[in-house]
Amino acid sequence: RMKADHPITVDRAREKASAGGDWEALDPVSKGCVQILRSESSPISQAVVAMKELERKAALDADWDWSNVAVIAREWKFLEPVRSYCELEGIPVQMADEQPPPMWRLRETRQLMDWMESRGSHLTDISSIREWLRSQGSGSWWEQLEEVVEALSLEVGEAEIPVKHFVEWLVEWGREIRRRQTGLLLLTAHRAKGLEFDHVVVLDGGWEKIGKGEDRDASRRLYYVATSRAKQTLSLLRFSNVHPFLDDLDTSTAPFLERAALGGVHHDQAGLDRRYLRLTLKEVDIGFAGRFYCDDTVHVAIAGLKPGDALQLHAKGSQWELLDGQGRSVGRLAKSFVPPRGMTLESVRVTAVIQRYREDSVAEYQPLIRCDHWEVVVPELIFGV
Repeated sequence: RMKADHPITVDRAREKASAGGDWEALDPVSKGCVQILRSESSPISQAVVAMKELERKAALDADWDWSNVAVIAREWKFLEPVRSYCELEGIPVQMADEQPPPMWRLRETRQLMDWMESRGSHLTDISSIREWLRSQGSGSWWEQLEEVVEALSLEVGEAEIPVKHFVEWLVEWGREIRRRQTGLLLLTAHRAKGLEFDHVVVLDGGWEKIGKGEDRDASRRLYYVATSRAKQTLSLLRFSNVHPFLDDLDTSTAPFLERAALGGVHHDQAGLDRRYLRLTLKEVDIGFAGRFYCDDTVHVAIAGLKPGDALQLHAKGSQWELLDGQGRSVGRLAKSFVPPRGMTLESVRVTAVIQRYREDSVAEYQPLIRCDHWEVVVPELIFGV
């Protein structure tokens, strides 16, 4: 696709920059070069090498932000150990194939709206909202709402504003947050098209495959997509065996640095074979609690839950039922949900509680509804081998 009369040149804005960019001075190891990192031929070992390298760079940069970093693979299965590593080490992470729950329907957001309505005023101010939020306790969703308020304060200051203005801001922020990267992003090369990140690691595995209907160079073009997403640093992982593309590179005439992981990789790999399934509303029976009258104990049990609480998963007929710590039913998974084959459920916890209303349901389900509004428990399931 390159034009014969338009040869590749360095961006004019970077002509006077050093060959390795800012990282030539920041990183004494790579000096800004593209790194080829060797790993043992297993997805778990590769995940450790990839994350140790990113953690090494993070320690060098005072302005490091995980929301500007990505790990890219050919297939999702190579990203699972990276996800597990991040979960165990407390690194913010998100899978590109997961959608966060709708912010406007979160229990925390609805409680904020109820509080504002109870004040009986058409006006509000940032300091009052901030004070109320801080009195609600901790949790990621409360923190997200605080972030919304602080962002709005930069625009309007501490002056009074119409409640309608705040609601519009919150709705728009909720739409934006579903598109925004909030941690290390794990994604496939197909998903990476059109995106850019400050720091990118491209994993090995599966690049030799040719999909149905693809020509023999399709994987090479896809690998190019993955490698060209990086703006500042790029690390390419390779197993010790043959690599379909890296073996073709002439590293003697280009700014590449091929090396093994510094000092070897010493990391407890226990738990890195886990799978974290943060379910979406499509994988949950969203009408479950709505089929019980408003005074039923199901609603009481759900009201007692909060994000992070432990749950149980129990097979009931053709579906999986969610139980709270007292064994009370609080939800069901969708009929289409199938647990990962060959894995054992280790734990279940609440990630969010979503509000639903009678009018949300399509006509054919309306006769089954017994209350005007109810809550839906959205869980995260953790499986191990």
